[in-house]
Amino acid sequence: MQRRLSLVRAVLAAGVLLCATASAQTTPRSVAAKDLAKYWLVASEAMEAMVPNTGVNLYVPSCAVVRYVINSDGTTSDVRVEKLVPMGDLGGVATSAIRSLRYAPAASNQGLVPVITSVTLPLNLPLLRGTPEERARIEAQRAQVVAACDAPVPEKAAPAPTPARRS
Repeated sequence: MQRRLSLVRAVLAAGVLLCATASAQTTPRSVAAKDLAKYWLVASEAMEAMVPNTGVNLYVPSCAVVRYVINSDGTTSDVRVEKLVPMGDLGGVATSAIRSLRYAPAASNQGLVPVITSVTLPLNLPLLRGTPEERARIEAQRAQVVAACDAPVPEKAAPAPTPARRS
């Protein structure tokens, strides 16, 4: 009877350990945008966005800071706008663009670690054209728009995953 009870305890302990391991692997790791390429690479050929026909500030040069999760299958989820400058209806455009992205794991992410990150998306920036002076003025305007968003670094930036050793 005691042997059977010990076996049941061992099976239950193994089940608890497996559940804890699976739970730890599904919790996204917070990664700064500058370190994202250590985990995931953009696999989408293009970014698609749903753009409304009418709205507030739809044609104004803008930027959006978007925070999102990259799941272990390379899809995105939990997409939300953290900052939009100037305020308007381009937040939905930014979130739909991020939702359209697909990612492939980096060589150092063989464990397919899900991550949470943020990115600054420039929207409606003027095209660089004209004389060198005009181009310089436009470049300064573009930099000013994007600087207004300055993407925040995630709370706890995690170290890059270590490559799996081959036996």
